Amino acid sequence: MLKIKNLYKSYEELSVLENVNFEIHKGELLGIIGPNGAGKTTLLNSIMSNIDFNGEILIDEISNREFIDKYRDDILFLPDQVFTYSFLTGIEFIKFILDVKKIPFSDASNNVNLLFQLFNLDDRLDSLIKDYSRGMKRKIALISALVQAPKILLLDEPVTGLDTMSLIALKKVLISMSKNGTTIIFSTHILDFVENMCDSILVINDKRATKIDGIGAMDKNEIEARFLQIVGNEIDSKVDKLSLNKV
Repeated sequence: MLKIKNLYKSYEELSVLENVNFEIHKGELLGIIGPNGAGKTTLLNSIMSNIDFNGEILIDEISNREFIDKYRDDILFLPDQVFTYSFLTGIEFIKFILDVKKIPFSDASNNVNLLFQLFNLDDRLDSLIKDYSRGMKRKIALISALVQAPKILLLDEPVTGLDTMSLIALKKVLISMSKNGTTIIFSTHILDFVENMCDSILVINDKRATKIDGIGAMDKNEIEARFLQIVGNEIDSKVDKLSLNKV
């Protein structure tokens, strides 16, 4: 489905990603995790051909640039900084997005209603987006992406600003989509969010990427230990040296 070969990316003199190599299969749910500034967003933008890079990215055995040119509706990227039209209501915004994508609202209306319910926005369908909170704007952006049901879905920090119920809803929706064949790649800072839902994790640290497969067969402690081993941060030993108790 998706292959990345010898990916290098730098901004002027600053190297961000070096020699990144991994593959993703159809229907795989991959979580990208790593420290701030590790290159998670850069990787997603490279896959979408939003930025120049050295190396090769193949989707269905053709270059990502060619794939996006020919099959633009099959791949969707929702960035961290989402854009919504504040002068539209929630339902008007979704109808606008569907219209742009040439998806009849009649075909998507059931999914739209269910997604509004899942993200607790069903009572704000007719409210102007300018009156939404930051978390609600994140939800409406997620709904606009999910309802399109692309074959490949890329999400940059999708959990930012979400409440607990919406986090659970998003997790279950993504799992359901992947089981139905959608290939999903998302970045996050939250290891707990990926542990119980992903097929694999891509850890980005020090410009390199390490893919951990078979996450479903690991327990939480094992996943955490593998992550810390990759990033080389001896948290436990440092915590043991702290003296934070009241005297």
